[in-house]
Amino acid sequence: MQLKTKINLKEYVFYSLPSTLVCFALCRNLDEILGIIVVYLGTIINQLMLVTGVRELVQPCLEVSSKKRIKRIIFLFVGKLVILFGTLSLGVHLMGERVLIALINYVVLIFVLVVFGMNKKERNDKK
Repeated sequence: MQLKTKINLKEYVFYSLPSTLVCFALCRNLDEILGIIVVYLGTIINQLMLVTGVRELVQPCLEVSSKKRIKRIIFLFVGKLVILFGTLSLGVHLMGERVLIALINYVVLIFVLVVFGMNKKERNDKK
């Protein structure tokens, strides 16, 4: 079974901006806006690495040795966790307790990825 889903980055960013703009409207100062931007960019990188890692796990890869493939998968998932925890800890540093705003946006972006982030061809194939 192959995972054909790829992120359509233009649509993903377009549909994720409204929720991020709402988060900007809830900010009180420039540090909180910077915190939202950091968590937003970290979320995009995190989700790109997630899709790539899942594709590596699911797709058969004949041209790369299994050791290189395992190292790549481990790198993707460990890197994903480092980016996620790093951006969230920086968000906490910049926003304090109000980092909950950025976390809610993170959850919204997961749904945006599932609903709007796939290429139209794959969305139509699943119907």
